[in-house]
Amino acid sequence: MTRRIFLILLLLTLTACNLPIAVPDSPTATATAAIASTPTAGRVATAAALPTPVPDIPLGTDANPIVLSLPPSREQAISDAARDVTAQLSHLTGLVIVPYAPANYKEALDSIRDERTHIAFLSPFPYLLAQQEYQTDMALVTSVLGRDLSAAQFLVNRALVDKRVFTVYYDPITKANLADASVALKQFADKKPCWTDPYSATGYVLPFGLLMENGLTVKPGAFVQGHATVIKSLVQDPDGFICQFGVTIADNQVFIASGYDDASEKVKIVWMTEPVVPFDGIAYAASLPDELRVSISAAFLSMIQTEEGNAALRDAFQIDGLKLADDTFYDPLRRVLANSGLLLSELIK
Repeated sequence: MTRRIFLILLLLTLTACNLPIAVPDSPTATATAAIASTPTAGRVATAAALPTPVPDIPLGTDANPIVLSLPPSREQAISDAARDVTAQLSHLTGLVIVPYAPANYKEALDSIRDERTHIAFLSPFPYLLAQQEYQTDMALVTSVLGRDLSAAQFLVNRALVDKRVFTVYYDPITKANLADASVALKQFADKKPCWTDPYSATGYVLPFGLLMENGLTVKPGAFVQGHATVIKSLVQDPDGFICQFGVTIADNQVFIASGYDDASEKVKIVWMTEPVVPFDGIAYAASLPDELRVSISAAFLSMIQTEEGNAALRDAFQIDGLKLADDTFYDPLRRVLANSGLLLSELIK
């Protein structure tokens, strides 16, 4: 804890100065303009060309670059924006930082385990597994539309409310629940749900965990592959033959994405969870030294405050903010996951 407090205080001091950071005595800690112009700063790394660590050469140098793992993509593509992010990080820190595009999170976690990746953009469950298995540390959490946590919402077709099969315990005017979980969720016992997919935190794990936490068993659900698809399923099924209730991320955009103009009228929010699911976070592998962590975190925070840096981060990762965080930020989600009885290792793809 003392070490963590020291690092946070040092980082806050450095970012308050609003100056580029370079690691003292690093062989590559030259002028930032010179670093930005080198061909290695922001260089492309793919799965086939993931740099091999060289223990005898300082990390963050041309011969032993720091590797930033991007969110997975099947194409393993590295966008121009992602290249720009690593180039700006290299410029600000005086370190050689290169991007890596894994095909999936299992591949990303393997590269952390093998000490070939040092920084990683990770969604919640891959991060929790990386922390549990490889002592990966959360450093920064991202925000989307001003929020850094998301919630889940329980939904039903309005026809089933009119028939008094379900009772609405959510007020859309005040955006507040009218009853706690033990009361509001009891009506879903023995009912059939539509989940989004088996890896979704808000579309499956969080609501399922809350049902289990309250001792409520539901019928085997249908995984309909998408938040908007849950809305479609409920709109098209007023009698509840496919699913009697559904869950999605608590975001009105899912109603719009469903393609039905009257979706928000036909589908009602019955109850909403607390926001406990983080968006993607920036985590550091155990192999990344403390002084480099401070420098890189300061650079990320500096980038998000500039027009050029903010644009690169937004385009590369679809985020609009960053803030310092640590592993405790994930404790509420951990509790729900533990109550769900689901295996963390099976929530990674």
